[in-house]
Amino acid sequence: MAENSAAIAGDIAEKERFPRRTARRQQTRVRILEAALNEFRRVGYAEATMNAIAEAADIHVTTLFTHFKAKRELAETLANIELEQLSEMIEAAKGKIPVFEFFRGLVLATAKERQDKGDHKRGISRESLQEPELALNWMRYEEQEIKLLAGYIAVDFGLDIETDYVPFLAADVLISSGVLAWSRWRKARASYDLVAESEIALDLAERMARAILPLRPLQR
Repeated sequence: MAENSAAIAGDIAEKERFPRRTARRQQTRVRILEAALNEFRRVGYAEATMNAIAEAADIHVTTLFTHFKAKRELAETLANIELEQLSEMIEAAKGKIPVFEFFRGLVLATAKERQDKGDHKRGISRESLQEPELALNWMRYEEQEIKLLAGYIAVDFGLDIETDYVPFLAADVLISSGVLAWSRWRKARASYDLVAESEIALDLAERMARAILPLRPLQR
């Protein structure tokens, strides 16, 4: 704890003493993350290299390693950013947009983006078989997704997220539908439309989720 406090104090002191250096470092970090995202989309996580990411970010590879020690850290940082964005979107939508409507819009928008721009998560499952730490962090990411959506479902249907399994089971069913559609599309892109597949899977998942939820959500 003391070491962490000292490190944080050191970071704050550096930012106060060298604001321009700090701003440049933050800008470089953003460029690296954008380059990594595009490279993962272009060739998949498994095939992306730190050298290619550094080149795309227009920096030397040694500079890249001062920000991220491994490709795994880049993937984990991008996943954390996604979770933060999802959390913000959910907080903004709770009590205003029904959870099923919100989730459908999110999944279909994500499917279209993956289909148009490429899938930056392609290859992570394969790599996680060889990297236990990556597999563990990926599992935590999926658990956080379920927890965020379960919280939204609990608010909509008046359930207690601390004691009730139902919101988590419903969230798991919904998220799994998107994963299954993505997996099917990934294996046979030429013959499947990811948006259409996602919609089919969502229809089935919503019926299953509603079967275990109260008949009607709370009135807005």
